[in-house]
Amino acid sequence: MTHSLTKADVDERVALLRTMLLIRAVENAWADAYFAEEITGIPPSLSTGQEAIATGACAALADGDFVFTTHRGQAPQIARGLEPRRVLAELYCRRDGYNKGKSYHVTDVSRGVIGMGGVVPAQIPVAGGMAVAQKMRGTDRVSVAFFGDGASNEGAFHETANLAAMWTLPLILLCENNGYCITQPVADAVKAPSIASRAAAYGLPGVCVDGNDVLAVREAITAAVARARTGGGATLVEARSERVAGHLCHDRQGYRPAGEIDAARGRCPIERLRGALAAAQILEADAYARLEAEVAAEVADAVAFARASPFPATHEACEDLWA
Repeated sequence: MTHSLTKADVDERVALLRTMLLIRAVENAWADAYFAEEITGIPPSLSTGQEAIATGACAALADGDFVFTTHRGQAPQIARGLEPRRVLAELYCRRDGYNKGKSYHVTDVSRGVIGMGGVVPAQIPVAGGMAVAQKMRGTDRVSVAFFGDGASNEGAFHETANLAAMWTLPLILLCENNGYCITQPVADAVKAPSIASRAAAYGLPGVCVDGNDVLAVREAITAAVARARTGGGATLVEARSERVAGHLCHDRQGYRPAGEIDAARGRCPIERLRGALAAAQILEADAYARLEAEVAAEVADAVAFARASPFPATHEACEDLWA
């Protein structure tokens, strides 16, 4: 059966697929560098299996909107249009990175990407603060705070949600519920019917969406953005997905039931969209192979760029400090 989508619809879906492939390839390159001991420090946090959330959410945003990310922040960075070269240079601690190689909390204000928080859930009230600023300036810009299911139990989340309701802020609280807070299953930590159901306590709308369906995520965030832009205030969106990689890349995940990870791989958002495009005769196997090769070449170039970039000089350690 042939598809009935417009060319714009087809191009958009292929672009969404490419973004998810690019996210996974960049993160795999980061993990490879860590295991090869090219990068030291905290092991990478990968969003393998969750790429549809960042991709769909950022597709619903416009220039001038802001995203605030977690320690698992490379996906929104790539989805927001940051250059893989400079992202990987930062992760390699090189001067040509977005933060001159001095922090993997990648920031690019020009693209609305504010550095990910290393403290759970430190980025949420900062996103709320930006939403206050946007409202005071009289703009129609929105802020999106990415956070995990574990962060939904923290006080900073509850306080920000309450203030967002009180002040009718242009804020989207986007919970990436991947099933685990490090090793704790979300079912043990959250006894409410859903994380989104908590929104009612603040007087906010709460929405649950299939986080493995990039089009569904985009639709949910588009609605939340439209509400915020027109003065309707904040929305809590819970995107349910499944963590395939460990909490950190060296996590063997021995605490998970047998077969759970394989089952999650079978619901991969990349394969889901690829399969749908193939079934609609939009993207044949050879075209998909070319897309994969294109992404692989882009990331290989980015890795080479990162490796060739110099380290920051010692005297630069105390520069670019703000209080």
